[in-house]
Amino acid sequence: MRSFLTAAILALLSLSACGSPSPGGSGDAASGGASELTWIEEDFEAAAAASRESGKPILMDLYADWCGPCRTLSEEFFTSEEMRGVLSRFVLFRANVDGAGGGVLAERYGASAIPLVVVVSADGTEYDRIVGVPSSIAEYVSDLESILGAIK
Repeated sequence: MRSFLTAAILALLSLSACGSPSPGGSGDAASGGASELTWIEEDFEAAAAASRESGKPILMDLYADWCGPCRTLSEEFFTSEEMRGVLSRFVLFRANVDGAGGGVLAERYGASAIPLVVVVSADGTEYDRIVGVPSSIAEYVSDLESILGAIK
């Protein structure tokens, strides 16, 4: 019962955050251009293993298919050539908060709104987070660069 209530509250909070119209959409993986970025979908342990192997932090995108701002982030921001350089410095991981694994992660990281990007270490320790969609891709790149700078 507690899990159901938690899921229901998270869904209502997410609806209030994502209910307003927003341009864009949400794909399964950010790709495009000459060198494609690879996203690990729904398998945090695989992302953690890749993080340990590469030494890169994990950029965890918590999203929902029905969330307009989530689609904007996925389809417009993460596929942008302007973001390719900074995104390549992360292990890229996505989890749908409506799924079992994504719901657990949303609860673990206290997601009160989506889209939520949480930058974490291989052991899941949170470095920082970005809630929502910034006003520009350049601002998002700057935010991620700042997070990377604070990690090292």
